[in-house]
Amino acid sequence: EFLGAMLLGASVTSTIKGKIIDTSLYENEPDVLMYGMLTSLVAASFILAAANYLALPVSTTHTIVGSIVGFSLAAKGFSSINWMQVGKVFISWVAAPLITGFFAAIFFWLTRYFILLSAEPYKRSIKLYPFIIFVAIGLDLFMVFYKAGKNDPQIKEWGLAFQIPCAFAISLFLAVVFHFVASPYLQKRVEAKVEKMEAEALNQTEKTKEEKDKRSSDEDGESDEPMRLDASEHSKEEGKKIEEKAMTTSERSKGMSASERLKKSIHSSVRALGDATINRDIEAQAFEASQKAKDIWEAGEEFDLHSEEMFSYLQVLTACLLSFAHGANDVANAIGPIAAVFAIYNTGSVSSKNPVPKWIIFMGAAGIVLGLLLYGYKLMISLGYKITKMSPSRGFCIELSASTVVVVASFLGIPVSTTQCQVGGTIGVGLLGGSKNLDPLFILKVILGWVGTFLAVCIINAGVFAFAYYAPSAQGFA
Repeated sequence: EFLGAMLLGASVTSTIKGKIIDTSLYENEPDVLMYGMLTSLVAASFILAAANYLALPVSTTHTIVGSIVGFSLAAKGFSSINWMQVGKVFISWVAAPLITGFFAAIFFWLTRYFILLSAEPYKRSIKLYPFIIFVAIGLDLFMVFYKAGKNDPQIKEWGLAFQIPCAFAISLFLAVVFHFVASPYLQKRVEAKVEKMEAEALNQTEKTKEEKDKRSSDEDGESDEPMRLDASEHSKEEGKKIEEKAMTTSERSKGMSASERLKKSIHSSVRALGDATINRDIEAQAFEASQKAKDIWEAGEEFDLHSEEMFSYLQVLTACLLSFAHGANDVANAIGPIAAVFAIYNTGSVSSKNPVPKWIIFMGAAGIVLGLLLYGYKLMISLGYKITKMSPSRGFCIELSASTVVVVASFLGIPVSTTQCQVGGTIGVGLLGGSKNLDPLFILKVILGWVGTFLAVCIINAGVFAFAYYAPSAQGFA
């Protein structure tokens, strides 16, 4: 995400995403546009923070668009909005998830039928792996080159005649390298990991059986009263141990120097932050929060462990490439309002395009990484667990379908959301096993979240902007 934003982030970006509003109406009032962009950023940030807190996978792009629409409606009325562009946003709410879901279902059906359900799925996944790398990485690299062409005049001049051959030539090279160099190494890793997993599962089964047998034998001939006494004594011993540990810790702290205590405090704070964010057991948390999700995962179709483990390596790679392109594209949307404010402050005039300083791009890129660190686990639970059962092969198909739709939408100039595409892809993959593999109530909640955030941010920003813009001024302060 960060590298995509910094390396391919817009050096020149439109101050209004998709030319949502008519900027010519603000040429004589640049201060009004400047203030409107400020309130747009504040309102959108508030709504997105609330959506993340509620674990709703909403679109940053469409939230920014709705926020800008809200302030312009309050400032200049309905005529200031380019409703054709806004209409594309409404259409994309339906079209993007449906198209992505269609592609994801096709990709997963092909993968499932020809590889996962074949007589030798592991061998087939090894043989077809280079072809999958060629197609998947070629498509993702093309998306990166295409987006880079918007910011680099040289790449834009070379056009598709350079972008397509270059992208697929690199992916072909990587596929050949994988087949002759990486494939034997990965096969050894996969086989070793699967053997370890199977051994651990067998040991756990035997351990559970032994504990059950031991409990049964211990219960024979024992009365309830001794058991209560034993529990009481056990509780007292545990309490004594905790007190002794606390006293030992306190005594140890007294003997520490100030630097040692500071170092220990920092270490404890970092550990606490990690436990609250990246060190969470999101699978356990998801199943605890949703019994429906747990039932879907338990009833979901399982595939060969060796094949799935091979797909996990490809999924990590496609996830990195998609994140790289996502950072390059979505940072421009998030920093659009602040870039407009900064440009008006420097020039005192309104322009449809303005150079964006690197420090603004850096700030947006850092915000994406920080948001992923602090709140990312919430959306991972929503997209990864609550819609349908997930696996490396399913995740790969979802990412590949999302990449395909985003590339096509970029050509058509439709402001689709990567998040909405991934939701549609996840639903498409889940539907392949029947509607029982999906949680319809949670999907409805997500869709209502898309519509609700757009309308909410539009209304909130219109109110915030109007509150100050139309407020009466005391004489001498106007």
